[in-house]
Amino acid sequence: MSFALTDAEYQPLELLAEVDLADLAIELDMIPDEVIDRRGLLDELVPRLLDRARAEGLPFSKYDADDLEELPTEHRAALARCMGWPAEVTAMLKAGGRVYKVYRKSRRNSQIPLLLPILLKPLARWADETVS
Repeated sequence: MSFALTDAEYQPLELLAEVDLADLAIELDMIPDEVIDRRGLLDELVPRLLDRARAEGLPFSKYDADDLEELPTEHRAALARCMGWPAEVTAMLKAGGRVYKVYRKSRRNSQIPLLLPILLKPLARWADETVS
């Protein structure tokens, strides 16, 4: 099974700076091509980000509450299950807050907390597709 962004998911992502995508790719242990194919790169990065979430959790802050609440319930539940967290928004924010503190201390230049809100919908959908 492979991941592919829907057109609706890709639309807000097509405006991301290539340098941010390249930095995210490097952070997720991937070397981007010299000429970046945005959609292709994002199709590879979302599953890698889910793997990172499974291993470490995701760095959520209080500003992510609305984004989490807007997710379909089954997608949010699948994402929470991948991390071993409860699926309630407040519980996810609390657990994600602990991960966020680690990022602030040891990964100050990480693209993950910055890009997570815009990648959350496709990430949660992919979690639902792979967990179900």
